[in-house]
Amino acid sequence: MLETTSKPVILVVDDDSIIRLLVRRILEAEYQVVEAVDGEAGLQKAREINPVAVIADVQMPKMNGFDLCKAICDDFEISDIPVMLMSAEENADELLKVYDVGGQGFITKPINHKVLLTRTAHMLQLSAERAQMKSQINYATTTAFTAMSSMSETGLLMETLKNFNGNNTAQGLAQLLIAALQQFQLDGVVQLKTDSGIVALNLQGVATGVELAVLQKMATMDRIVRFRNRLSVNYPNVQLVVNNMPVDDEERCGRLRDHLAILIEAAESRLEAIKIKTTLIATQNQLAIMNSIQSLTSTLSEIDQQQRQGNVERTALFGDVMMQMESTLSAFGLSDRQEENLLSVVRSGWEKIAATYTDEAALQNKLSQVVQTLKASLEEI
Repeated sequence: MLETTSKPVILVVDDDSIIRLLVRRILEAEYQVVEAVDGEAGLQKAREINPVAVIADVQMPKMNGFDLCKAICDDFEISDIPVMLMSAEENADELLKVYDVGGQGFITKPINHKVLLTRTAHMLQLSAERAQMKSQINYATTTAFTAMSSMSETGLLMETLKNFNGNNTAQGLAQLLIAALQQFQLDGVVQLKTDSGIVALNLQGVATGVELAVLQKMATMDRIVRFRNRLSVNYPNVQLVVNNMPVDDEERCGRLRDHLAILIEAAESRLEAIKIKTTLIATQNQLAIMNSIQSLTSTLSEIDQQQRQGNVERTALFGDVMMQMESTLSAFGLSDRQEENLLSVVRSGWEKIAATYTDEAALQNKLSQVVQTLKASLEEI
């Protein structure tokens, strides 16, 4: 019986009671943990309680973790439950097995407390996002199917390429590729690398951690790699892995390979164009800012020079006035004392006027500093 609690229920399946206890202790603060001792019991328990996730060991009696994961994925009633598999080792073969049976998480033993919590939370987050995006992709796929149901494979290819041109986001580009895959009756996962992160989708929504690991492995291989019913197409920023190439129809298989190669190459070019456009917009904004700073710097510099020149000219003008007064006063027949008193009054007035320029000089220096700072900023841009 399940406890009455608001905590999400996670089913842990392992024949090792110590591992089950360890996983329970790690998860029980955030989740309600239910246990099963082998794969068959785990499958029955999953059907009974419909947990938010299953964490299962790979090696178990009666039914191993791979078979349990595949059984859950094949059961329509519980196929949406994400499964994380535990194993003592991690290699390409193990990852591909997890991927083949529909696993959405993978962790190695000995179990790391932090890693288990992080990967469990991430797997549940992806599950929620897939549920949200599933309806969006289904809508896009249904719309595309209605519009292109009568088209040939080539027509579908051309229509998708045309839609690329009207798309300006990596997310939209990935959704168009997924919709095209479904129209080709193929299952797979696509990944786009952008400056702001990775966009990775499958037919259900956001790609799982296992799928991301497989994409990373495939990206180190040749441009186009086919292995049995699996096809990988790799470009620097766009990767595609198809899981169900129609190997029983070699002619169609060859056509699809060519179509997918064209699609991924076109997606690579379109993604690059989106990046260039984004960079161009940023550059244009930067240039506009630089032009504004240059205009402001030029204006302030001109004001600064004019004010400093005005101060020099006022000082020189006062000197000329004093000289003219001294030479003119003699014509009035004033005594030396009278002349000196009159000149003293003028000098005193000038000194008072000059004193008012002291505050202006401080502001003038601040203005000069602002101009220098703006010029330095322009040199750094």
